[in-house]
Amino acid sequence: MNKIGLGYDIHPVDSSKGNLYLGGILISEKISSIGHSDGDVLIHALIDSILGAVNEGNIGIWFPENFYNRNRDSKEMLHEIFAKIGKCVKIINIDSVIILENIRLNPYIKNIKENISEILNLEVTKISCKPKSGNGFYKGYIMAQVITLLEEEG
Repeated sequence: MNKIGLGYDIHPVDSSKGNLYLGGILISEKISSIGHSDGDVLIHALIDSILGAVNEGNIGIWFPENFYNRNRDSKEMLHEIFAKIGKCVKIINIDSVIILENIRLNPYIKNIKENISEILNLEVTKISCKPKSGNGFYKGYIMAQVITLLEEEG
C-alpha cells in the first residue's frame, strides 16, 4: 500500500550570524535560519512528510524543544527517524520546494540531493529539490515544503 506525507517548515533568517544549512549542506556563512535545532527547514519538512505518511506525529513530538535538541544537527534527527520507520516502509520518491530570497540555491541542489540520498539510502534520482525566490513574499524567511511517497513493506 502506498502512503503519502506532506511536510512544511518555515523559519526567520538572521543576517547577524552565519551557518545556514539545507539538506545538511552548509549554504551560507553570512545568514542563518533561526530555530531550536540547526534550523534546517528542508530536513525538518522531510521528517514531517515521512512521519505524516506513516501517521507517527510530527517533528515536535519526536524532537521536542529541550536542552538535548538545542542546536542539534538535523541530519541526526533524520537518521534517527529513518532508522525506526525505514524498516517498515520503502521511500518511492521525495519532491521538495525551498523558498529563500537573495541566495541562489541552484549551485547547491546536487549536493543537497546527494546528502539526503546518502542518509536515506535512496537513489538520488528519486529526490527532487526545487529552489524558488518567493518574489519578495517571504522576505526575511526560509521555507520548505516536502512530499514523500512511501510503500509499506511486509
